[in-house]
Formats: sequence, C-alpha cells, structure tokens
Amino acid sequence: MAEVMWEAAEPCLSAAQRLAALTAPHAGEPSLAILVVVTALSRSGHALPSDLHVEFHDWLRQHLGAASHAEWSLLELRVMAADVKATADVAMIDGRYGDATLCYFVLDDAGVADASQEQQADALKRWLLANRPSPSLRTDMRLNGFGYLLEDLEPPPCAGPGTQ
Repeated sequence: MAEVMWEAAEPCLSAAQRLAALTAPHAGEPSLAILVVVTALSRSGHALPSDLHVEFHDWLRQHLGAASHAEWSLLELRVMAADVKATADVAMIDGRYGDATLCYFVLDDAGVADASQEQQADALKRWLLANRPSPSLRTDMRLNGFGYLLEDLEPPPCAGPGTQ
C-alpha cells in the first residue's frame, strides 16, 4: 500500500517527503511512509484515483481495527485521510515495478558498479527502457545524481501549495 500511495502522490511530494517515505519502509514502518504521503495529499489537494482511494480507506479501517492500542501516528493518519480527495479521471496505478529498489542493484547487474558515471547513466537508461522504476528507486536515483534520467518518466508537478 505504501508504494502505491507514494506513486499516486509523487507529483506533490517534496524532496524531504520523498526521503522520509523511502526511509520509513526500510525501518519497518510502512504506515509512517503512508502518513507522509497522506499528509502531502491532504495539504496539496492532489486527488487519488478513485479505486485507490477506496482501497486506502479499506486498508485504514482494517489497520485501525487491528491496533491493540491507540497510536498517535494512526490518529494523525486518520485525521489527514479525511481531507484526501478521490478522482474518477485516473485509473488505479498498477504497482508493477522492475525488481531493483536501489541504483546499485541495477549498476551491479549491468557490471558497471565501479565504472564512470557516463557508463552508469547508460546502464540506468537501458534499465529504464525495459522496466518501471519503483518510488524507492526513483528517490535513490535522485540522491545519487541520476535524477535527470527520470525527467521524461514523471508526471508534471502538482500545482498545489507546499510542493517542490
């Protein structure tokens, strides 16, 4: 759920929000990644695809029902989720990504982990032609100086407030 939500909110996430959403699942806290994404959606007014909106609210009800005690992050998530809008204009994001989650995995598989940046960029370009990058790979590419390779792959930035 965290990656699909991240994918839908990508146009409205700031660099800091992308980094937080990347870090939380690797720290075993996917619900905190969802909180970051839902906060961005709530503040920007960027809408979720309607089927993802329904799936998210179903997930939220199940997640809240399974909690043995009240957690502040769940309360905050519920409050922010109330402001998330749905749109019928966009189909649900399918979530099918290539298997690489970090640039290093792509570079290592291509045998260019220790090569020049130009060779690494060529390997990443070839990988991107055949695969869809996950949100974590996109964030890692930005952090490692390969973000420019994603320019043609990303939707235009959200016009909502608080975006970068």
